[in-house]
Amino acid sequence: MNKSYPLMRNNILREDLDKIIDYLKQDDPILTQSKNVAKFEQLWSEWLGVKYSIFVNSGSSANLLSIAILKIRYPEGGEIIVPPLTWSSDISSIILNGFTPKFVDIDFHTLAMNGKKIINAITEKTVAVFLTHAQGFNGLTDDLIEYLNKKNIPLIEDVCESHGAMHKEKKLGSYGLISNFSFYYAHHMTTIEGGMIVTNDDYIANKIKSLRSHGWTRDMDDAEMYERQFPEIDPRFLFVNVGYNLRSTDMNAAIGLVQLKKLKKYNESRHQIGLIWNKAFLHLKKKGLFFPMEVTKNTKASWFGFPVICKDQATRDKLREHLEKNGIETRPIICGNMTKQPGIKNILYRVSGKLKGADEIMNKGIFWGSSPGMTKPEINHVIKTVNRFFE
Repeated sequence: MNKSYPLMRNNILREDLDKIIDYLKQDDPILTQSKNVAKFEQLWSEWLGVKYSIFVNSGSSANLLSIAILKIRYPEGGEIIVPPLTWSSDISSIILNGFTPKFVDIDFHTLAMNGKKIINAITEKTVAVFLTHAQGFNGLTDDLIEYLNKKNIPLIEDVCESHGAMHKEKKLGSYGLISNFSFYYAHHMTTIEGGMIVTNDDYIANKIKSLRSHGWTRDMDDAEMYERQFPEIDPRFLFVNVGYNLRSTDMNAAIGLVQLKKLKKYNESRHQIGLIWNKAFLHLKKKGLFFPMEVTKNTKASWFGFPVICKDQATRDKLREHLEKNGIETRPIICGNMTKQPGIKNILYRVSGKLKGADEIMNKGIFWGSSPGMTKPEINHVIKTVNRFFE
């Protein structure tokens, strides 16, 4: 049976493509990083409530540059606390910059690291906490934020799956020293490929702008300072950092400008669909079906999909087969337990406590999509299909 309920429907609409066509019809359009990128960065900062946003070519590049900044602050390395349930680039960015990942188990109710376990895992070797907000859910707690601030330990937020989700009155991504977003095709909004790094720190923003573009000064706010310091070097090619080329393009930003206008509507649709399914499946908890994030007054989710955890692996496998046969596409809940992935086997990492929660997710969990604009019959089809499995 063809997938009539894909994980993510095409959210690049005709109007998005028309914007690119209009842009290309100009007499002399600039296709590389230019005014559209600058405007997209400005509007993203306004939407999120932060000082700086730096557009890059992927969420993975955002991860890499965020940890590269920490390498400048901590050249001797150290440990960065990370969840086992995350994307591979979070871990590779740590390894490639000479830090050691230290894994802390997740909380079933948020799919993010357990805040108390993070605090217990912090030692004198800890240089940062890299927290992933998975599946559109908030992973922050007031106690964790207060503790990290007290100890002056940087928080990095991975918000690649959780655009617009809230902790209290602020959007996720506005709490960390640095935060990362992805605009990959299947995420809450898209620039086809793309990512954003956000911060309120002047120094970090300037460094990231340089590292994004080969290490040169051209995009830096304090470029003139370096030009005066090195007058013998042509300022057009003055390199003050060892950097990368991780820029995106004005064409990608043109899509982002259109998509950002629709993000609030998309997220509200995802939220409402999540609430409907949350309520519809409550009775299945008696039959061993667990699903995270029962929304409280202090948070608002932006469901990336609808994750469920079955009572055992056999049930999960049968449910997955049942859903797929009925046209409902599924996926594992990210990586499950990253320490079980073969790519991690030969690197140096540490674990604080046991990772039982991540193992449970890996062995018993799946999710299906909650695309914006799903119709009532489509939403009900998912409800009937899941209920029929547990009859």
